[in-house]
Order: sequence, then C-alpha cells, then structure tokens
Amino acid sequence: MTLVSEYSRYYRFLRFIITFLRFDFLPINCFLLRHIRMSFYPALAAFHFVATSHMLYYVMLEGDMVTFSFGTIWFSGSLQAFIKTITAIYYKEQFLIFFAGIEEIVKTHFDTVVDVIVKKILKETLTLTKICHFSITVIFNSTVFLLVMNGMNSPKGQPLGYYLPVFSWWGNFSFQLYGAWLILYTVLAGDFIFIALALFFRGELLIIAEIILCFDDSQFVKDNIHLLRMIYKMHLRILKKLGTFQNVYYFLTFLQIVSSFFLICLTTFMIRFHDLQVWAYAVLLCGLMQTFFLCLIGDILFEKASLISTALYLTKWYEMELEDQGRLLIMIAMAQKPYGIKAAGLVDVSFFTFIEIIKLSVSYCAILFTVA
Repeated sequence: MTLVSEYSRYYRFLRFIITFLRFDFLPINCFLLRHIRMSFYPALAAFHFVATSHMLYYVMLEGDMVTFSFGTIWFSGSLQAFIKTITAIYYKEQFLIFFAGIEEIVKTHFDTVVDVIVKKILKETLTLTKICHFSITVIFNSTVFLLVMNGMNSPKGQPLGYYLPVFSWWGNFSFQLYGAWLILYTVLAGDFIFIALALFFRGELLIIAEIILCFDDSQFVKDNIHLLRMIYKMHLRILKKLGTFQNVYYFLTFLQIVSSFFLICLTTFMIRFHDLQVWAYAVLLCGLMQTFFLCLIGDILFEKASLISTALYLTKWYEMELEDQGRLLIMIAMAQKPYGIKAAGLVDVSFFTFIEIIKLSVSYCAILFTVA
C-alpha cells in the first residue's frame, strides 16, 4: 500500500468520526431537525453528566468516598464527551480544511532531494499516530470494561452507579451500559482527531526544518535556491494552521488538564487509603496517559517550531541574494515567536505542566487524607 493511499484511508476514518458524531449521514435539511439531529450525542452526554452530578451530591452527603470516586470518573468522562462532541460538531468545516491540507501535502511531488525527506517524515508521522491511537484505544477500552464490571457488582448493580426511577432495572442497566460505551468512544474520537492533527503539524514543522538544514551546503544553495520560496510559503501556512488549531482547542485543553487533575488526585487518594480493585489503577493509568500525551504533544510542537529558527541560523545565508536573505530574516522573525498549545490562554501545555499536574495532585491528595 502506498503512502498516499494509507493517508487517504486514515483520514477517511477521521472524516467518518465527525460525520457519525453529527449524524450527517441522515439526509435532513430542515433547520430545526438538522440541529436536533446534531444534538443527539451532546444531549446524551449532558444527561449522563447531570445524572452523575446528582448521584455525587447524595453520595458526598453519605460520606461514601469509594462510590464518590467511582462517580467522579463518569462525571469527568461525560463532561469530556460533551465538550469533545460539541467541538467536533461546531468546528467540522475547520477540521475538513485541516484534513484536505494534509492530503494535499501527501500527494504533492517535490524535487527529488526534498521528496526523500518529506516521504520519510510523513511515513514516520503516520506510524507514530497509529501507535498513539492503538495505545489509548486498548487502555481506554480495558478501563471502561473494568469500570462497568465494578458498577454491575455494586449494590445498585448499574454500570454507571446511578438509578433513574422512571425506568425499570433493566431499562436503567441498558441505558447506562450504552452510556458507558458512548462516553468512551466520544472521548476517544476527540482524542483521535487531536493527536492526528497535532502529530501531522509536528511533521510539517520537521519537514521545513530538515529542508532548511540542507541549505548549510554551498552547492545545495546554488542548485536549489528556488526551494526557499516554497519553504517560506510552507512556513506561513503551518503557522496559520497552528494559530487556528490553538483557537479550536483553546478551552478543551484546559478542561482536559482540570479533569485529569481531579481524576489523578481522587484515584490516588482511593488507592492509597482504601482497599480497591484493579479498576482504580486502570483509571489512574488512563488519567496519566491522557495528560501525558496532551502535554508531550504540546512540548513537541513548541520544540519543532523553535527548531526552524535554529535551522535558519545555520544556513549559508551570506551566500544568497539580497532578496533571499530578506525572506530568511522574515522567517527568523516569525520563528522567534513561541508556537505551541496554551490551555485557555493560561497554561502552556508542555511536559513541565505534566510534572506540575502530578505534583499538585499528590499535594491535594495529602490534604484530602488530612481532612478525612
């Protein structure tokens, strides 16, 4: 299978995710019905969020910390599912523009010397994306399975732990079982799109930096100076994409950090001071993994964007024409600005943030123990 067909197949899958979340496969053109159709998954996620919130309130009054911890997991999951489906629905056109831009780069035929670099990085990016997607799919599915089994073995015998009096026992069971997998796959869908886009942007930045590094050779400068204009345009496009990407995930990344903090803090508290089963360890691993991927990707984007500035300084710029030197100066000025992910404009999403989240979680865990 060629690289182009691999990318096409993978991004058809991502388009299908957005289509499925929006119910676009239903041919409904009426304005009101179309919005009702698109609201199906967000409404279900919101319902589970309200139901788990209600359960948490009464469990907290009873002082049952184990059930409270269990409910907090679904509270966090349903909130993430709601926000991620809303993001996929609202920003559909922007995501499709991103996907089209990616496929355009994959299908472009570059000069021979550049094409080798581009194809190598594109192949590496796709492999890395698949590894990340496979890892979170296996761990998240295993964790939800353990959580559902734990809920079924609880006194109420319900997967999500709450009970709706308007339904029968089997009605509650069926609805919550469906809700558990709904939460799982909507969260996974949001993470799939985020990881795929972020890693490809990382690949684009790396391609630009690798091509620029070739200009350290005097002969390459003479033979391929025409590539500088192409690099300049590529750099402008990727910086614009990163700005849009930051706007799309402006609040979602902040929500991710906050929800992961609560998950890690409460689950660590329960593991340390209560006799819990393996589901608690699985949830802790999920929270750590989700936060780690988010922060690592943010760190990688910042590093690769900064790498372009370093690569530009190492070129044989003094052997170029004055016009080409001007382009380099503009690119250097643009590369000086830090490009990464900033959660709600407050927190830089980086590996340092990941360490701080863990430290803060452990600190609050100690406070919880003192209070308890």
